[in-house]
Amino acid sequence: MNSQHRVYLQDSCYSEEIGSSPSFDFHLHTSWTDGANTVKEMYQQSVSVGLEAILYSEHGRKSSEDWFFDYVDEVKSLPSDPCVPFVGLETKVEDWDGTLDATNEMLSVCDLVMGSVHRFPGEKGQIRGFGEVDPTEAIEAEYLLSMAALENPDLDILGHPFGMSHRRFDVQPDEERVRQVINQASRNGKAIEINSRYHPNPWLWIKWCLEDGAMISLGSNAHDLTSVGQIVRVLKGEEAPWNPSES
Repeated sequence: MNSQHRVYLQDSCYSEEIGSSPSFDFHLHTSWTDGANTVKEMYQQSVSVGLEAILYSEHGRKSSEDWFFDYVDEVKSLPSDPCVPFVGLETKVEDWDGTLDATNEMLSVCDLVMGSVHRFPGEKGQIRGFGEVDPTEAIEAEYLLSMAALENPDLDILGHPFGMSHRRFDVQPDEERVRQVINQASRNGKAIEINSRYHPNPWLWIKWCLEDGAMISLGSNAHDLTSVGQIVRVLKGEEAPWNPSES
């Protein structure tokens, strides 16, 4: 992460007040993976809804090299005015050591790298199914994986922290666990993602990040045009935040 990217993540850009939000969306997916729309279409929509900067955080893993660099070239061909597009990658945290599922070559061409907990490792490298994990275990596993990922020098943004606990297990981590993750991010110069798809109270997360001096990355986890900029609309009070009871 260089100074050009860091300026969009500094806590001075943010406020915990409803109605206030910078016009950034740093979590977009496209038809290169599981998104419904192309890179160009997502850019045009970003301009249409008034976003000033976006991050294409395309899903990627070590086996993605056959298409990943073409995706990078496409994003880099976009104009930087009126909206600045950044090349990114969302990849899973592979193991308890915080390893990211991406090659060094992929990481080296990204402006920002997002690591997210999407699965829980088991013994001997096996993945544990969600049905094998109870809610209390889920929170602890996501906490340990997040803390390890925040020690990885290749990671810039911790994607939707505790998102699996929220969405897959319908459990809320306690404030102490959340604050420990935020403090780890602050100490290591990493950003915490505030995600409209995974965080039912984004203002509280922003408040904690501001109190603990952690950088913030806003994301909508947008997989189609309608979701682009959703996190901004939520923070401005124009859309309701995600409600777990309606999932």
